[in-house]
Amino acid sequence: MAITKIEISDMILTGNLFNESGYDEGKSAENLAELKGNIIIDHLESLYPGVEICADIAIQMDSGRPRPLEVLVYNENNEKNQKEADDILNQLSQKIAEGTATQSWAVKIA
Repeated sequence: MAITKIEISDMILTGNLFNESGYDEGKSAENLAELKGNIIIDHLESLYPGVEICADIAIQMDSGRPRPLEVLVYNENNEKNQKEADDILNQLSQKIAEGTATQSWAVKIA
């Protein structure tokens, strides 16, 4: 059955971003959320043209146990496709790790 909708959700905990001081956690989190969103949308639009894609990346001003990326995939009968969701999760996890590794999104405090 054809995929009609892909929903992605993620959460950035600002307190988990850096192991050292000297960074603007709020601005860095906003930059990271934008970068992750662009990576997700660009990747999925290239693989699934015409499919509705929703990406929600929340920012929480706290630290704690990270929440993993969540992927939901639906077909034309609005049924979930767990195998496809798992495949997309693996692809996106790798793309996001590669795309954010340089920490170009980090903002140092002047």
